[in-house]
Amino acid sequence: MTYKQEVSNYYNARTNYDNDVTVNRAVALFDYATPSPGQWVLDVATGTGNVAIKAAQKVGASGYVIGIDIATELLKLAQQKIRAENLSNVELIEIDVEAYQPESNKFDAIYCSYAIVLFPNIPKILENWYHFLKPGGFIAFTCSSENSYLALSIVEACAKHGITLPNIHKPLGTPERIQHLLTQTKFSQIEIHPRQMGNYLSLEKAQSRWNGQFWLHIDNPLRKLDPQIISLIKVSYDDEIAALETEQGVWHEELIYYVVARKK
Repeated sequence: MTYKQEVSNYYNARTNYDNDVTVNRAVALFDYATPSPGQWVLDVATGTGNVAIKAAQKVGASGYVIGIDIATELLKLAQQKIRAENLSNVELIEIDVEAYQPESNKFDAIYCSYAIVLFPNIPKILENWYHFLKPGGFIAFTCSSENSYLALSIVEACAKHGITLPNIHKPLGTPERIQHLLTQTKFSQIEIHPRQMGNYLSLEKAQSRWNGQFWLHIDNPLRKLDPQIISLIKVSYDDEIAALETEQGVWHEELIYYVVARKK
């Protein structure tokens, strides 16, 4: 199975994705950057269409929104919601982000909620987005700190068994790295707005957050390991988490960076 098929399967299985938390955290991007009536918007990894629908309502009948994704089942849900809202200014396209190549200077705004870390070549994607944007247009995306979702504990548990696990959050895991990548791609007026959505979990719940194998990354070495090694890594992970326990429980960081940047 290819990496992109793995990602597609994972999200296609999440047909119960929508709830108050997932919807609110996605449309929170509009707190920092909002399209104007008549503008063209691209929503990358649109999923169930929460951002695309909100954008369509913002740009109105004279504007247009294109949502792209590779998860067929989520796009079906998005289409249902679009019909229910009676929107005629939204188009959904089932296509991989790397394969989507519209003409340059097409969009006024590009959104990407909770998905940019899944792209194998983030610098190239940012470069593409820069070309897709009209001068003065903006991108708005979310990414997480490098220790969100107990990622560092997972990486450390693997390291104890000689396994180098790439942290999917590392490339955009600090404000400095975000700033550097966007500056390298010639974006300007860069804004990084952190939101801490973490909470304390019980030890049992924190240990159940990872099964010792699942990791959405193109270079995931766990796919090829013997089940016995996976079991040992899981034990090490549980030990790592137990060492983090306090009277309040285990801190589960979910530090989200809401990022906006503009094309000169």
